[in-house]
Amino acid sequence: MQKKVLTFMLAFVLSLSFVTTASAMGYHESDIEKYIMGQLSNAKIPGGSVSIVTSGKEVYSASFGDVPETTSDLKIGSVSKVFTSLAVLQLADSKKLKLDTSVSELVTGFDGNSDVTVEELLRQTSGYTAEQSIKGDRIPAPDGKKGEYKDARINYAILGKIVEAVSESDYSEYIQKKIVKPLKLESTYTTDEMSGKDIVGGHDNIFGLPVAKRAVSNDDKEWDAVSATGIVSDAKDMGNVLSMYLAAGGQTLSYDQIEKIYSDGVDCGKTIFGTNGTSSLGWIKTKVGKQDVYYVSGAIDGYISAAFLVPGQDVGIAMLFDTSDVISGNDVISELMSNVVCLAIGEKARTIDSKAVMMPHIEFDVVYVIAFFASLLPMFMMSWWYRRTRNKGIGIVKTIVDVVVHIALPIVIYQFVPVIIENVLGNSLGSWFMIKKFLPECYYITLIVDAILLIGVPVKVIAAIVAMKKGPVDEDEEMAEDELFENLGDDAEKSDEDKEEKTEQITSDDVKQQESDETSEKSEKNEDENLDGSNDIADKDGKTITDISETEQGVSDDDNAEISDSKQDISELENVTEEIAAAAEEDDDIENVETKNDISETESSDEQADALKTQDEVVKEFKTRSGKNKKTEEYESSFEREAVKALETDEHENSDDTNDELKDIKSDSQMQTAVPKIKKRYSPQKGMPVKIVVEPDDNLDN
Repeated sequence: MQKKVLTFMLAFVLSLSFVTTASAMGYHESDIEKYIMGQLSNAKIPGGSVSIVTSGKEVYSASFGDVPETTSDLKIGSVSKVFTSLAVLQLADSKKLKLDTSVSELVTGFDGNSDVTVEELLRQTSGYTAEQSIKGDRIPAPDGKKGEYKDARINYAILGKIVEAVSESDYSEYIQKKIVKPLKLESTYTTDEMSGKDIVGGHDNIFGLPVAKRAVSNDDKEWDAVSATGIVSDAKDMGNVLSMYLAAGGQTLSYDQIEKIYSDGVDCGKTIFGTNGTSSLGWIKTKVGKQDVYYVSGAIDGYISAAFLVPGQDVGIAMLFDTSDVISGNDVISELMSNVVCLAIGEKARTIDSKAVMMPHIEFDVVYVIAFFASLLPMFMMSWWYRRTRNKGIGIVKTIVDVVVHIALPIVIYQFVPVIIENVLGNSLGSWFMIKKFLPECYYITLIVDAILLIGVPVKVIAAIVAMKKGPVDEDEEMAEDELFENLGDDAEKSDEDKEEKTEQITSDDVKQQESDETSEKSEKNEDENLDGSNDIADKDGKTITDISETEQGVSDDDNAEISDSKQDISELENVTEEIAAAAEEDDDIENVETKNDISETESSDEQADALKTQDEVVKEFKTRSGKNKKTEEYESSFEREAVKALETDEHENSDDTNDELKDIKSDSQMQTAVPKIKKRYSPQKGMPVKIVVEPDDNLDN
């Protein structure tokens, strides 16, 4: 009876202070909204909703970005602990359990002997670690040290089983019956019940960019049941829950349990306000300015949210956002939420750095790029490794070592990436399941890198087998490869020159086309004139022949004179025709002479170019042209033929003298003089020709 009177008096005092608090809140509303709107872009937040309440009602609410209303449903992740702790405290109110009761007395399925209590699970000081989870119906024993705070989902997963065991009902049913309906919550339910619901889609941050995703239900095996992270709600419903706490529980929870929440707990390190905090019954307690602040925050894939209680000023704040980013975004959003609380209680707020989100992502992206190209390095070096293996050989042991390295390296990467991520980012990301959920780009980049390294195993084995079969690289192969690389280099150097020459060539072609057109017109004109002349001659011939025919038909003596004149005309016509033919032959002779001169000039320039080459260059060009497997090759000149034959081996007698006599030879004529002298000293040894015969050359005077 005395407790009920105290509860009533406390509620009455709080209600009297409502008017003053509400007016104070009204004074800060514009500041809060202005701050949130100004920081959304800096924090890279797609959308969110906010509700600020007192013990009596909601005094401010707003939605931002792509969250259309404050009644829009979002997943609240770890803020689900608020509902689970409330359910456990209700069961304690009804005397169905005690907070100091051992968990093993309430539920079955524990592995080993566990003396973990309900209160230790609520405060997260049970010794369970973030990596532990419930496997089927079995609850593992704690791996950590009892009494130390450790944020682990398994604590509230076990509490969910306790609620079900003690209440003899499903967790979702209990929440609906004992919390949702009494508090008149319209958009609060578990993810087991989200089928057909209109839930705002979340966003993952991949490579620094928000990527929209569809809301999906939790998998109990992965997420340790809905009691840990599986509640869906909206800003207004969360505000109603906070009002209940500020009103000393009302009909939902006794003030005794509220007092336990407000009591001090175990140190839990730094809070989102940058201050030290302690672990309470489902809440973190810290001090901001002169006020005690209690809060719960948490992120789930695609969402982040928080709930705050400031009992000293009768203020409760709920904030829900449709994005999550474990690299940097979550920290920035937590800073934004803490600044909103500071404004609500009259403290100063800090401006968020616009680079705070992107810079850490850029650092991670650089690491991703380096890791990717580093994994490709063995592939890029495969050609070098192959040639080196052919030249120096490789044993079975060395091949096995290379294969083991290619297999072991991906395994090491796969094992150590989670360790590195947890040391760098924390946030209980020490498993591939968590990395895939919250850091998908890291997950897939690691898989790609490991796959590339593993592909190198069969590639290297095949290359080693081929290298051992082929043996060392011979001189011709090496020369061919060198020439290939030289040609590639020359092509790259000439690419720019070709582009410039192309423009000049187009202009030159236009000029030539114009000249060609003019020449063609002149040629056609000359042909027409010649054709006209020929027609005249033909007409004249026809006329003359006709006259002759007519003359022959007559036997008159007077016509003989006319016949004589016609014959004279025919003779003159034949002379003209012979002159035209002679002129045409003369033109052909001139063209032939010009063509021969051009050929002679070309051959002369080729001979001059050959004269500039050394004997070794001539031999090298011949070998390159002839190829490895050809036994014969047509020589371009007798000089080349004799130079190649003379230098084919150094095993014959007087090779030094021969080389001395050949080294200064620059033309075929000099070779013709030198060969007879060399020929006398040749002996038919192995690899040498039995005799050297100077074959006739078209360009030499034999």
